[in-house]
Amino acid sequence: MVDEFSSFARMPTPVMRREIAQELTQQAVFLQRVGNPQIAFATHAPKLPVYFEGDGRLLSQALTNVLKNATESIGARQTKGDETPGRIGIRIDVEDGFVLFRIADNGIGLPPEHRHRLTEPYVTTRAKGTGLGLAIVRKILEDHQASSRSPIPTTAAPKSR
Repeated sequence: MVDEFSSFARMPTPVMRREIAQELTQQAVFLQRVGNPQIAFATHAPKLPVYFEGDGRLLSQALTNVLKNATESIGARQTKGDETPGRIGIRIDVEDGFVLFRIADNGIGLPPEHRHRLTEPYVTTRAKGTGLGLAIVRKILEDHQASSRSPIPTTAAPKSR
């Protein structure tokens, strides 16, 4: 927990550069797929690259944190006796010049009474959680002038020569 707090306290300043949404998503999904082979991951994305300005390392961390929460939510549901196979869907959409990363799972879900506070530091619904994962996601999104309600602007594809 001390290591996570230390990382949260000194989050690096984002280094913005052109990124490809599909590549960041593939990296984050690969890590979770290897660690959770019992869960089915489905990714839906445009065939052409979706470019945007951002810090790929930080955004990859945010995607990884959300996917990790999804896998843990599935595990919590299964611990309660529901053996329905776990599924996580990741969708990249472009709407009105913005890139949206949409992640859905068939896990236990979030308790309604805590939803409005889940991105605050140290707020967790898990016995072993630190409450920093979604706070880190929120900070990364804020550093990109985005949020769960305001997506990341896309950039034009590079011109071919």
